[in-house]
Amino acid sequence: MSSEPTSPPLVVTSDDGFAESARRWCAAVGREAETVADLGRVRRAWRSAPAIVVDARDLSELLAAEVPRRDQVVVVAPQPHEVWRPALRLGARDVVAHGDDEAVVEALLRALDGAGEACTVAIVGACGGVGASTLATATARSAVDRGLRAVLVDGDPTAGGLDLVAGAERVAGARWDDLDGAVGHVAVDELTTSLPVHRGVTLVSFGRDAGPIHGVAPVVSAAVRGFDLVVADVPRHLDDLGRELLTRALLIVLVVPRRLTGIVAARRLIERLDVQPGELVAITRACSGGPPSAVVARELGVPVLADVRHCRRLAVDVEQGLGPAKARPVLAASRRILDTVGLR
Repeated sequence: MSSEPTSPPLVVTSDDGFAESARRWCAAVGREAETVADLGRVRRAWRSAPAIVVDARDLSELLAAEVPRRDQVVVVAPQPHEVWRPALRLGARDVVAHGDDEAVVEALLRALDGAGEACTVAIVGACGGVGASTLATATARSAVDRGLRAVLVDGDPTAGGLDLVAGAERVAGARWDDLDGAVGHVAVDELTTSLPVHRGVTLVSFGRDAGPIHGVAPVVSAAVRGFDLVVADVPRHLDDLGRELLTRALLIVLVVPRRLTGIVAARRLIERLDVQPGELVAITRACSGGPPSAVVARELGVPVLADVRHCRRLAVDVEQGLGPAKARPVLAASRRILDTVGLR
């Protein structure tokens, strides 16, 4: 998956010194600048440019030419506070001081990355072996089936790699170990072009010999900006990565086996989760002789979206690299999750 722009950033200026600075800024984010002063050429490129850097001295001419308001505009000015009002009329998301090269580059990166904000769903198992990873994988696949861009994020360095569950262990691409230590701003293009993609789902997975990682926030932020849906498989033993993923989540799905020990484990986990009302729901897993889902909902005080009955072929399918693609009960539960967050 790649979102590489088809045209370079547009630089609007009639000043040679500003144009030279803009070439440096664009080079710092891996792009070549297209510098334009003629208003006719500006009009033709205005809508199609992936990002626009505007010399504040040309603001009045742009406004007089009535170019349409749009996103991904960066205005650079000697005194930013003096041009905020006209800059906003263009749709500028950043007004930056000309002498602050680092700030201009960061603003340009944000503009090139767009303003996307994925829906993030975190799936947590109340206890081990309850199927949280397969449900997370199925949810990402169901999202792709609905035409959404989905990334599946592995939050457990001790589980051997979520790519194994998805059947993507042989697919080339960066794993968490390769991304560890990321600092500052991670560009969406940089991230998405480096990750493995399997059956339409992009993965941020641990490898076989993974350990704790440290540069989590920039990677998670780029994933949120670059996709429609982030599905996170979060272990119940929360480390920095797990907590980062939970803080991003619009919805936390707790997978609970319908047995007494499962309910007790889920209650203890809920006590550790810092969640607001409406952020937490449950998916129950059927157990022979266990209480019905209504009892689980009452005991935990959270709604149950679906009950997943035992699927005999699921374990075999995962071992054969098929993932949960044919596990109808799991897929049905994944679709209920997407419906709940409004991704229909």
